[in-house]
Amino acid sequence: MAKFNVVQKIRRAQIAQNKRAVHGDPLTKKLKIRTQPQSVSGKRKRKLLKISRREQKEAVEKGLVTMQDVEMAFAQGFFLFLFRGL
Repeated sequence: MAKFNVVQKIRRAQIAQNKRAVHGDPLTKKLKIRTQPQSVSGKRKRKLLKISRREQKEAVEKGLVTMQDVEMAFAQGFFLFLFRGL
């Protein structure tokens, strides 16, 4: 078992070295840290829409805004939400 650990460690080092050679910085050979793509899952999207609808409903019930204002704000906010890619 000890021999396998040594072999595996050497193999991992070779793989890391190949990755650095291909994807790394030419001068330092360090790998670049890439940010993860910011996408919204369906569950999160439903949750955010549910919260926004609840807030809009409360605003209409309190008489703070009219229904037309809510529809306009929702349409603008939803499109901004989609393009912003939260």
